[in-house]
Amino acid sequence: MTRAETTDRPRGLRVASVAVNLVVGAAVAVCALQVFLVVSGIPVIPSDDAWVPPTALPQVLQLDIPIDAMRTEITVLPLWIRLLGISSSVIMTAMLVIALRTVHHVARRSAQGRPFADDVVRRLRRVAVWLLVLVGLRLLVDVATGAALERWFADHLDATRAGGGLGIDLPSLSVPMVVAAAVAAILAHAFATGRDLVDATDGLV
Repeated sequence: MTRAETTDRPRGLRVASVAVNLVVGAAVAVCALQVFLVVSGIPVIPSDDAWVPPTALPQVLQLDIPIDAMRTEITVLPLWIRLLGISSSVIMTAMLVIALRTVHHVARRSAQGRPFADDVVRRLRRVAVWLLVLVGLRLLVDVATGAALERWFADHLDATRAGGGLGIDLPSLSVPMVVAAAVAAILAHAFATGRDLVDATDGLV
């Protein structure tokens, strides 16, 4: 291996590390901002003409209350429903962070010449399981939030004797994360096979 190759690897790895950290930081910051908006109901730039609509919740497509149909704020919803609904975005962000950090870990081990290291195989297996668990959890959160919204809206109509409109999005299956979990499981199996072949070769030598 030439000196250029040995210096290019760490440099490329540093660039990849910075890129992954930037994407992870941006995803966490956006998620934190969304949580703040949903929980507090305070817009990014407070003013008399600004408000946080109910559609800030990922499950809500439309919510109109006749009292002020042109400005229905998210704070009209109970806090527990808002917390339940926004947890879907938190789970999605957690899955994204897990996937990106795993890609970075595999790239780092590959740059070190150890793509079949035991910790790589273990991490890929754990990631496959965790992503599937979180996908299922997010699906349950969306279903529970939708049911809670429908119940709250029905009770609101009974209490006010007024009309209104509620649109709920379908539960999210997070197909990209299901694919990522499948890819992680396949890679874990392939890397484990590669590790066994390397160990067998070393034994022969």
